[in-house]
Amino acid sequence: MAEFFWRMKYRAAAAVLLLGATALVFLEAFTRPDTVADRPVLIIIGTALACTALVASVLPWEQFHPGLRLVPAVVVLIAGAVAVFAADIDATASAPVGFTVIAVLVMAYVGFATSPGWALGISPIVIVALLAPYQRNPSRISLALPLLAVPVSALIAELMSVLRHRLERRDRESNRRLERLSRLEEVLRRFRRPGDIQQAAEQVAQAAIEIFDVDRSTVVLRDSQGTLIPVSSGPSVANEPSEQTAQLVAETINGEEPRLVPTGTNGTILVLPLPAPEAPAGAVVVYPVSEEDPDFTLDLARLFGVQVSIAIDHLYVIDELARASTRDALTGIGNRRHADALLASLQPGDALVVLDMDHLKTVNDTKGHAAGDQVLQELSGHLRAVLRDSDTSARLGGDEFLVVARRAHADPLAVATRILRGWDGQGGFTTLSAGVALHEADIPTAETFDRADRALYAAKRGGRDQARLWTEADDFERT
Repeated sequence: MAEFFWRMKYRAAAAVLLLGATALVFLEAFTRPDTVADRPVLIIIGTALACTALVASVLPWEQFHPGLRLVPAVVVLIAGAVAVFAADIDATASAPVGFTVIAVLVMAYVGFATSPGWALGISPIVIVALLAPYQRNPSRISLALPLLAVPVSALIAELMSVLRHRLERRDRESNRRLERLSRLEEVLRRFRRPGDIQQAAEQVAQAAIEIFDVDRSTVVLRDSQGTLIPVSSGPSVANEPSEQTAQLVAETINGEEPRLVPTGTNGTILVLPLPAPEAPAGAVVVYPVSEEDPDFTLDLARLFGVQVSIAIDHLYVIDELARASTRDALTGIGNRRHADALLASLQPGDALVVLDMDHLKTVNDTKGHAAGDQVLQELSGHLRAVLRDSDTSARLGGDEFLVVARRAHADPLAVATRILRGWDGQGGFTTLSAGVALHEADIPTAETFDRADRALYAAKRGGRDQARLWTEADDFERT
């Protein structure tokens, strides 16, 4: 109930002002001994004020424009002027008291209903309104009391306005904080456990826009292998962050505390590091951020960063477990399970390379199996060094490896040639043979693997240390 009356405070204040003026007019109409002739005019004025009070208490007039809050005060001043000139109320002994009460009510209402400065600004208008009847009949009215009451009530009204303004600003700030905290809780409640780092970055970017109520966000996350994954969310803007801002983001990834950074083109930018137990998880950049209540914005950013970091840390653990289940224990690259997944992911235009190490048995026989294991590890390191970011390798078993080169239809042999050219295992004692097949549409992946495997056997028969590409014209046979 109290909240209802506080929300209706402007209408209530206007009703009090208008009803107070109404009471004074009716009091003047029925208590003056010489009001018989002027009583109908006063009754009309009082009735008009009462009706205006009723309308002011019902219609949401104060919601349209702040200037409309002055309308009740103007109505009272106009009604007072009409009463003075039409009903001669300035001729009574009680006129100074009535004028003083009206002046105080008007100034109190202005101080309560308007912004700071209005009370002092309108006080000269009230003084002029009081001087009008005095100029008409200087000998019939004393204005000492009302003229003294105007500046005093103006100062008090101004103090009221300042206090109310501060109270409302504090309430707005408190409500805004509660709203942002509720928004954070709601967004985190809807924050689903992502399947990978890319999905996590997308969810964090969208969540940052909702929580901080901004137009655009950029999230950079570091996966378990140290690769940075950037994701942006929000409409495209003409002024993207500058190189200086990008450098700031790079510094933030290794930082610990969020920062608000003013820029010339993008307003204020919030940069938020996402910490992780072992390595920095990444950073969040949102802009333009409101410059109101910066301390709370930073506190909210810290809370958001902690919650997001926990979710990402869980994702790292899951990602590491998944990688462990598909990683070859000896070489550190994908195992047979990973190789099967690579085969299932083949797309038309991908090149499939099957590698076989030549003379590994000789290394095992002459230098021992430890040396053979070492050369396999050297090959896995060589593959990581020469392959493109889009290419992937796995160990099929023994000394056989598999490589998938994405979108390699222009030169399917290029990746195999690059692998063979740079290989120098055991000081040149071992070599590599490779079979290559280009995956085609409507061809089973098992058939593509069989073609690459037949091409590998052709390379072995041809003298080893070479790569062969399967073609329909050759259609190598396995011997």
